[in-house]
This record gives sequence, structure tokens and C-alpha cells, in this order.
Amino acid sequence: MQYPKLIAHTGCESTSYNSLASCEAGIKAGASIIEVDVRVTKDHVAVLLHDDQPPVSRLNYEQLLGSGEEPETLNRILTRFSQLPAAFNLDLKTEQAAQAAIAEVTATSTWSKVWFTGATRLIAEFGYPGHVIWNLPDELSELDEATYREQAEELCRRAAEAKFGGINVQYEGCRPHMVQQAHLHGLQVWIYTLPYDLELFYTYVNMGVDAITVYEVTKYVHAGRDKYPCPTI
Repeated sequence: MQYPKLIAHTGCESTSYNSLASCEAGIKAGASIIEVDVRVTKDHVAVLLHDDQPPVSRLNYEQLLGSGEEPETLNRILTRFSQLPAAFNLDLKTEQAAQAAIAEVTATSTWSKVWFTGATRLIAEFGYPGHVIWNLPDELSELDEATYREQAEELCRRAAEAKFGGINVQYEGCRPHMVQQAHLHGLQVWIYTLPYDLELFYTYVNMGVDAITVYEVTKYVHAGRDKYPCPTI
């Protein structure tokens, strides 16, 4: 069994969310993938922000800076880390962010290092479905086993037909049948966002998931260093 890739949740290692420091900390700690949240301004600048306060899409980038926010831009982050051995999970907070994100990934020649989660409909429509890790419903964790198995088969079938790269599942909604069905269709399985709990973590490792989003990257890297081989991107 191979140790899964670790995705550094934005704000990992006790850093500020969507900051340069967060990306640097995740890479330094040994994460294979770095997560950031992406929104877009009125003048189509892709910025790293989770919340819509102030209303990002109604402001030009300069107006956003004037409001007291100083968000990192996606261009700066992709350019800064383009030569390092880490990929990026761009979590799109709105559909409007998709086109700006595509433009920046293209401009920085980083398609080989980028995956999209969140509001990904337009990513697929614009011709990049293989870079989509499709978010599944949170309600999966509440289903009885028979219904869950039906849903797992249907969702994985749909993801495969859409030619997505994989599925992104809230960790409590991930069960063995989902992983089996996803792999049967050639899909990656990502889960999010796991607290620091080694027993729970190894449950998902043994389940065969491909990537796990965590905050405590260093702790999980140390936990797995001697037990499993380190995966490559």
C-alpha cells in the first residue's frame, strides 16, 4: 500500500490562509500538493481569498487593495513555485473564477502542476476536464450502506463519463466502495479535510485513497516516512 499524497490545506502549519507563507510552509513540510482558494475581481484578476468580504467580484483589483485587503494573486503564486516539485489544488470559490484561473495557468505554463476543485463546471466546459477533481455531495456521510453504494456507482460513472481526473470527498463521506468504484473507472480519490488523528488517517491509507488534505503536514510526513514509500507527483 502506497502512502497517499498529502495536500497542504491553505493555512497549514499555523500560517495565514491563502498567503505566500502558507504555500512555502506546505512545500517545506513535504506536501505534494498545495491548496489555495481562488476568486476573481471585476477586472479579471485571480486572487487568493476564501470569503467574499468585501465583495471581490464587484471591485477592481486596485479597489480591493484600497479596501484594506492585500490578497496574493494566483499569477504570483504560480510563478513563484512553478519550478518546485509541488502541484497546486486551485479551489474555485465561484464559477466566474474559472476563466481567470485558466488564463493564469496558461500564462505561467503550469498545466502539468494544477488541479481544480470547487466550482469547476466551466473548467470542464472550456476543455480541461482531466484537471478537475470533482467535489461530491457532503450528504454522502448520512446515507445507509445500500443507498451509499448506489450513489457511489452513479457518481463515479458520471465522473468517468465527464472525463474528470478524480473525485473530492469530505472524509466522513468516503467509504471503501467509493474508492473501489473510482479506481475501477480510473479516477483519483481525494479526501478533505482530515484532523490530526493517526488511527483515522491510516483507515483511509488502507482504504487506498490517493490524496488527503490536512493542516498538520509535518506530523503526517513524519508518521509515514518509515512506513510507506513517498509518492511522486
